[in-house]
Amino acid sequence: MQSLKMVKFNIWIFGILFITNTIEFISVLTTDHKFNWLKAFCAIGFFLVFILNLFDLKNKNYKTT
Repeated sequence: MQSLKMVKFNIWIFGILFITNTIEFISVLTTDHKFNWLKAFCAIGFFLVFILNLFDLKNKNYKTT
């Protein structure tokens, strides 16, 4: 269980990492016609962590002290 400040920080960080990796993955796929497995798995992983942190915030699963 994390503090509210840490949950919000994780949402921002993993949201930004998800967006940047997705953009890079799609741009390489469209320009070079290469499927970059590492970027795809990183984007999926960052998305999952982002969603888990959103659920923690929604369900109020954090410390307030």
